[in-house]
Amino acid sequence: MPDHARAKPIVIISSTVRDLPNHRKGVLDACLRQGMFPLMMEHLPAIDADAIKASMDLVDRADIYLGVFAFRYGYVPHGHKISITEIEYDRAVERGIPRLIFLMDDKHPVLAGDVEKGEGAIKLEEFKQRVGRERVVNYFKSPAELRANVIDTLSHHHQPDVTAFNYVSDIPTPPEAYIAHPYTLLQSKGLIGRQAELNLLIDWVAKPGSEVYQARILNVVAIGGMGKSALTWKWFNDVAPQELKPVDGQAWGRMWWSFYESDASFENFVTRALAYVTRRPREEVEKIPPAERETLLLTALDREPFLIVLDGLERILIAYARMDAAHLSDEKVEKEIQEASSRRPPRKTSDLRVGRFLRKLAQVRQSRVLVSSRLFPADLETSSEEPLAGCFELPLEGLSDNDAVELWRALGVSGSRDTLLPLFRNFGKHPLLIQALAAEIKRYRPAPGDFDRWLSDNPRFSPSRFPRIQEAMAHVLEFALRGLEEADLKVLHTIAAFRMPASYDTLAALLVGDSKLFPNATVLDSALTDLEDRGLLGWDRRANRYDLHPIVRGVVWSRLDDGIRRSICGKIAGIFTFLPAPDWEGVNSLKDLLLRALNRRHLKKPRIEHGALENSLAPRPDGPG
Repeated sequence: MPDHARAKPIVIISSTVRDLPNHRKGVLDACLRQGMFPLMMEHLPAIDADAIKASMDLVDRADIYLGVFAFRYGYVPHGHKISITEIEYDRAVERGIPRLIFLMDDKHPVLAGDVEKGEGAIKLEEFKQRVGRERVVNYFKSPAELRANVIDTLSHHHQPDVTAFNYVSDIPTPPEAYIAHPYTLLQSKGLIGRQAELNLLIDWVAKPGSEVYQARILNVVAIGGMGKSALTWKWFNDVAPQELKPVDGQAWGRMWWSFYESDASFENFVTRALAYVTRRPREEVEKIPPAERETLLLTALDREPFLIVLDGLERILIAYARMDAAHLSDEKVEKEIQEASSRRPPRKTSDLRVGRFLRKLAQVRQSRVLVSSRLFPADLETSSEEPLAGCFELPLEGLSDNDAVELWRALGVSGSRDTLLPLFRNFGKHPLLIQALAAEIKRYRPAPGDFDRWLSDNPRFSPSRFPRIQEAMAHVLEFALRGLEEADLKVLHTIAAFRMPASYDTLAALLVGDSKLFPNATVLDSALTDLEDRGLLGWDRRANRYDLHPIVRGVVWSRLDDGIRRSICGKIAGIFTFLPAPDWEGVNSLKDLLLRALNRRHLKKPRIEHGALENSLAPRPDGPG
């Protein structure tokens, strides 16, 4: 098991499977929300001895036993008198690990087929009485109540770490995919539409006669929130593995890198990419001089087939290489580009060395590089602003008419096609805005999901009166946020203050406790879940971090006055005041000072890297940056 997963408390989820699928999913999410690693045995082996051994192995790996019991006793292996579920409990008792018990209440709705009869029912009752004598039990009347109870209980076994600013994944051996930074914002929702773009990406790697096949770097370019990262993430994970055929018998390696992350500097990319493609330890690669690392990486990509995704490449371009990048609107950047001096083109890389590397990358023979960016990099253009040889630009516009309506329908909201499409065209058929608006109408209490009624009750909603698409988009999002509870809105305000994903522990430290926004972790979970369901918030389950779409972050933060911004930033700064003063030896910059302070307190944790800290802190309270 990877080190990052083993560092989390491990929870064995013990229950019957057939009758509790929704309950088990809720418990799994509850474990992840509390930063714990769930173990579940969904399908036991057919052989009894193997089934028992597999179950015992799970319990032996666990730090906490979590039992969920309803009205079935479960499978009893041949030659045994008790079920697998009770065998697991006995093992947990033998090991002396914490045992958390949750029993289905008699008032919980159940199907007749989920209620065991005969000898199994007798044994189940005896088992329930036993665990009730040995432990304090919790009762639940629904999957949602079970999830809430589990979150509340696990919160007392959770050790927070507010200094974990970025997620550093293990580097696997090719051809296993290396996802350095998981894409947060598509984990709870599937991709709707974009089939034409997915087909073009397939042609890029699988159709030698096509124009796009000749390119080594394919650039997906779009404004914030249009779905470029979602498209590339979907293709990288679900489509590319089926389409990338071996080259000279050699399977493709795949790497996903996001420049939106705190540690995602160009130097870190080259280091980790070189470690991955050459199968060498990262510590060994770090000893190689930077210029030589770049040469070795280009050589490896020229020699062997790798698919490299560079998500959010605009963050290393001059226009976005700044502290307030997460809060910049596309409109503001567009204006700055128009006003920029020719001596400092905003679409150039902020580091000339990086620009030279990108141009060389376009000439590698065996590998391919997929870029998603708000801006097409000027370093990949000719003097006439055409893509260089080896480069291809895929501008990503709004959804097609059919895809836009399909997305709306998938969210369970009414409305005729003839009414919807003219509305969607006012804001460019922007997928994020369609989803956010539909989620608001779906929860409209006077008439849930009734678009015509919502439109009648909101006469000021009129995106058609805005001549600029950016203004129309902001108008739509403003109405999409109207139905939020005040507490949910304050959660958005807090997350918007960060320039990178915020960890659960950081949010809990800011928002949960006496005299704070939420009295306990259960209420925080409810708010986060609502924001996720609305498509406003992304949850990276593996790293337990939360992020906003760029357009949501920009609109939410811009609506706050300076006083509220100062208050939020002050609270964020306040949770770090407990850290001890560092040793002064070897401190030559503010960055050294901050890193020393954090690493000194967490000597037993992975060290925090350069780039992880300064990018995580909230922007200045006097403005969005």
